[in-house]
Amino acid sequence: MIDDKLAKCADAVKAALKDTPEYRDYEAQKKAVRQDPAKKKNIERARELQSRLMELPEDQKNGDYAESLQNEYEELVEDTAVYDYSRAEAMYVTMVQEVLARIIENVDIEI
Repeated sequence: MIDDKLAKCADAVKAALKDTPEYRDYEAQKKAVRQDPAKKKNIERARELQSRLMELPEDQKNGDYAESLQNEYEELVEDTAVYDYSRAEAMYVTMVQEVLARIIENVDIEI
């Protein structure tokens, strides 16, 4: 369904993304974490906590449950490896989202 010109453009975007400091930092952090299963487990737990915190209804965001989740998250990211990985991942994902948003905002898909 995708023609050669679009496939080449997509490949060029992918190559450009991989040529950024954000991508290289993210890849280096992934490599370091893969060598330490305990760090990987802590990162997965930090992601889970972040997700739970974001999904909380507004009326529960200042409650005891939210505070306990936030405290556990903060303890996890005190570990430099967890913090560095989370930061690198967030920066890379944000960059990818910005690229996709720029493409999408210029494509006419209105009804």
